Amino acid sequence: MRRRSGIALALALCVSACQTAQPRLSDPASLPRAEWNTWLVQASQEATAGNFAGADRLLMEYSTRYPAMPEAAEAMYWRALYKMDPSNSVAAPKDAAALLDGYLASGTTTHRAEAQTLRRVATALDVAKGVAGSNPSKPDVVKVDDKARDEELAHVREELSRANAELERIKRRLAQPKP
Repeated sequence: MRRRSGIALALALCVSACQTAQPRLSDPASLPRAEWNTWLVQASQEATAGNFAGADRLLMEYSTRYPAMPEAAEAMYWRALYKMDPSNSVAAPKDAAALLDGYLASGTTTHRAEAQTLRRVATALDVAKGVAGSNPSKPDVVKVDDKARDEELAHVREELSRANAELERIKRRLAQPKP
């Protein structure tokens, strides 16, 4: 009888040891969520160093690896934010606007108000860029009334100034550590 209980005890220990040797994840989704923080910090460091292409690549890679996670939508938000940075020479406001449209369509609400504001800023920046870059190719084209054009340009510049101020306010807010 003693021998049977000894064998049963040994068998129970073996089964127990086999079960604890395998990693247990109570929530399989916790691994990508834990990784998200690491990826976001790395992307932020890349962007801070001026390597916007590297930050974009990291965030895009996370989205590709975990497309069903809510953080994949968050990656679109951060990619858009980095694409709007004036020192980012590899992106344009229209790229940011497209990402923000995708983020807003995803249903994620973490940064919804900020994304809507940034979307308006991206549009204003794109319009201002178009106005600043417009140069008629034909000299014989009839010019629009100079006064109306100057008023429109002043309006666009004022809107751009407000949009830039809002963008700076959002950047400062996002840079503050969360309690």
